[in-house]
Amino acid sequence: MLFGPALTFGIWEPFFAGSLKANAPAQEAIGMLAGEWQAFLAHRLQEDIALMQRLAGSRTPEQILAAHAAFLQKAAEDYGKEFTTISKLLAKATSRVAQASQAASDEVSREQWHWQRAAA
Repeated sequence: MLFGPALTFGIWEPFFAGSLKANAPAQEAIGMLAGEWQAFLAHRLQEDIALMQRLAGSRTPEQILAAHAAFLQKAAEDYGKEFTTISKLLAKATSRVAQASQAASDEVSREQWHWQRAAA
C-alpha cells in the first residue's frame, strides 16, 4: 500500500486544522450577513406596507401610477445599496476566513515539521 492511514492523515492534518480554526470567523460572518439581510427585509416590508396604504388612499389612476413608480424607484435604489453592502461584507468575511485558515494551516505545518525532525 503506497499511502498508509498515518501518512494520509498526516498530509491532510493542516487542512483539517485550518478548517476548524476558520470555522469561528465563518460563523461570525454568516451571523453578520444574516443580520444585515434580516434588517434589510424588515425595511423593505415597511416599504411594501406603505405602498399598500398609499394605494388605498389613491383616488385617480395618476396617483396609483405615481405610487407604483415611486415604490419601484425606491426598491431599485434599496436593493442596489443592499447588494453593495452584502458584497463588501462577503469580501471582508472571505478575507478573514482565509487568513484564519492559512494561519492555522501554517501553525500545524510548523508543528508537524518539528515532530518529523524529532522522529528522524
